[in-house]
Amino acid sequence: MFVAFYPQLQALNLMHLQTPQSAILSAIIFHAAIIVALIPACPRGCSTAPTGASALLVRNLPHLRSRWLIVPFIGIKLIDNGHHRRSLAGGHDMLKRSAPPSS
Repeated sequence: MFVAFYPQLQALNLMHLQTPQSAILSAIIFHAAIIVALIPACPRGCSTAPTGASALLVRNLPHLRSRWLIVPFIGIKLIDNGHHRRSLAGGHDMLKRSAPPSS
């Protein structure tokens, strides 16, 4: 969106997503899928023990770093690539605006 006016912003596109609209759509789809995937984990809950915040962070940081910082980037990139391939193959593109019917 702003790249046309500020070409320097293209350097921030680290994942090389196709368009800003497809990036937003991919992120929404990914997060919706994660929510649906986590629903079965909710009824089980988790056991807790009284622990300090720093000890809890030290214990969980390797898991958080590997799963919740890397997985979203991979998932969003895969969804964006799939959407781009589908639009190139002539499939329905949800991001294109249809022209109003002419009378």
